[in-house]
Amino acid sequence: MNRLFEAEVFVRVVEDGSLTAAARRLEMTTSYVSKLMTRLEERLGARLLIRTTRKLSLTETGRAYFERCTEVIRGLEEAEQLAADLQQAPRGTLRLTVPNAFGSLFALGVLSEFKARFPELSLELVFLDRQVDLIGEGFDVGLRIGELGDERLIARRLASTDRIVLASPRYLERAGTPREPEALGEHECLRYAYHAAPGRWKVQGPRGVVEVDVTGHMVANHGSMLVEAAAQGLGLVFVPVLLAAAELRAGRLRRVLPAWHWPLGLFAVYPPTPRVPAKTRALVDFLVERMREPPWAGLTG
Repeated sequence: MNRLFEAEVFVRVVEDGSLTAAARRLEMTTSYVSKLMTRLEERLGARLLIRTTRKLSLTETGRAYFERCTEVIRGLEEAEQLAADLQQAPRGTLRLTVPNAFGSLFALGVLSEFKARFPELSLELVFLDRQVDLIGEGFDVGLRIGELGDERLIARRLASTDRIVLASPRYLERAGTPREPEALGEHECLRYAYHAAPGRWKVQGPRGVVEVDVTGHMVANHGSMLVEAAAQGLGLVFVPVLLAAAELRAGRLRRVLPAWHWPLGLFAVYPPTPRVPAKTRALVDFLVERMREPPWAGLTG
């Protein structure tokens, strides 16, 4: 007798509360289900069920066996569903939220490749810099730089980057170049509104972690706008290097305090579900593959 089959019948009997109800659901005779339960108890050498004319209940051993069998059967069902999902092409609409600057600089090109690979899948892109409630707002996947926010979410690291201090050559000629983190407080600093503390920059370097209070005449909620403002000589900016890759390569911005930075990760996050939807798995796996060599690699070395 197949042990898994016996366990599945046992679970159905317990869930349905009677041999008759379980037999009906399993399309078996009640006498056959009763024989299976007797045979199971004999094989285990333990009584699992207490059967009376009015009700069916579990012994202590039966309760423990039921809980473990339930886990096994649930795992098998999930494995079978996973196998079925992998045979199906992702389809439907995938809602994705992306930080503004990252989306315009990198995500559109990457996602066009993804769309070509999965033509039956529709994408709904929402560009936002705030921490989005993926579950409450109905998103399938979110891309995040740095803080993950909601601890309920599943996160896959796509790439690493650094937040670094940058300024234009024109600004540095006019205001001088800070040599230590503490000197940042004496400069015009362009601050990002969605930082947890926009007026405090935290860097890591030879002396460990240093936090500096900074001030300036501009605060914005868009990273690319701050990068452009810095390139035009309006002040220092402290942003992920991926947002300023083009300006660094063109010489419009220079790195300040090269020994100091703040490490960040780029993550794909998605809501926890018993089974990850095929469309979500397809996108996340694609992004992991695509970001093995990110476009900004080498700019902070």
